Amino acid sequence: MQQYHQNPESRIRMLGSEDRQKWLRVDDLIKEAGISRGMTCVDLGCGAGTLSFPLLLSVGEEGKVYAVDSDERMIEHIRTKNPPANFVPVISNADRTGLEDRTADFCFMVLLLHEVEEPDSVMTEAFRLLKPGGRALVLEWRVDLDIPHPPVNERINREQIEQLFEQAGFSGFEYTDWSRSHYIATGSKNQTD
Repeated sequence: MQQYHQNPESRIRMLGSEDRQKWLRVDDLIKEAGISRGMTCVDLGCGAGTLSFPLLLSVGEEGKVYAVDSDERMIEHIRTKNPPANFVPVISNADRTGLEDRTADFCFMVLLLHEVEEPDSVMTEAFRLLKPGGRALVLEWRVDLDIPHPPVNERINREQIEQLFEQAGFSGFEYTDWSRSHYIATGSKNQTD
């Protein structure tokens, strides 16, 4: 895994920028996922909270958002915003969150899997965290996108992402070209799991 933004302050600014929120289409992503009041969501690899804070607005006071990142500076940045009690910042690796089994209705992994050494472990953790009937969403870089970063060999193609979902135990795999740059993939945890 290669870090493309070495300076911590500039990385926080970039990850938390309004521009990033727009090009990721965060509001559309939350709507597409069907997030509603009272749900519990886990944002694995939350960065500066680009997705986590809008998720909090969608789940309302009755819901909960866990914002998980291994970079303590990202979590400290989130804490400076004085989030409410139902917004829980967690300093942890995405594959070993320490959260309880069957905590979440929805797990998000936005531009995370291409950055970790073992994406299969992260998918397994997402599956563990979900309640029966819960869903997971991955947003990643399209392989056919002609940009230098991340390198093509670090991107995850459709067949690979489908295999990751299946190996972790998910069913109902769906793949959608989300934008010129990204795709989304989703899967569900069976009611009996």
